[in-house]
Amino acid sequence: MRKYFRVIDGQKPIKQNYFSLVFFRDDRVRGKVSRLRWMWLCLIELLFGEEILESLVTTASVSGCPEDKDPERKYGKPQQLNLHIPSGIFTNLLRKEIIQVLYYKYYLQYLFIRPIAEPYENKNTYVIDVTRDRFRLDKGLLYLVIAFRRVYIFSALLFNIVVDLVVYLISSSLEAAIVAAVLTESIRRIFKI
Repeated sequence: MRKYFRVIDGQKPIKQNYFSLVFFRDDRVRGKVSRLRWMWLCLIELLFGEEILESLVTTASVSGCPEDKDPERKYGKPQQLNLHIPSGIFTNLLRKEIIQVLYYKYYLQYLFIRPIAEPYENKNTYVIDVTRDRFRLDKGLLYLVIAFRRVYIFSALLFNIVVDLVVYLISSSLEAAIVAAVLTESIRRIFKI
């Protein structure tokens, strides 16, 4: 009989609290986005974050652009923020808000995407026009996709459980709680259309 060899890896794992990264502003963003606006951006991100991640991963498979060569293939294909958003009924309705999420959260907070040239902030009109600016995924951060996806899935699960508990506590009916769970999940999935 062969002896079993145990496999070990002494490398320390990456320890990052992704929930705090998603839900709390850091110093780069705190002065630019109010708490109320941040909560709104978090809600939009929770609804569309998985799709945004899929789109960014897709563009990461291609590299390079004429004005900024990338011979080491460190970055994904550069595109305007609008082009990083997958087309859909609800993504098209909330496109302007998703652009805010991409800029303030994926660019400034997470450093997940990077612009080829620094966007210009017009301090007179309080507008950052990124129409001509292209952003690309930093491929060195692709490992974060799984962690962010877990945050989005867990948040949806937690929201569904809270809704179910509230409905059950108000109605004392298990059937009503089940209907609430089905409706909540159905609404979440409808937003993916």
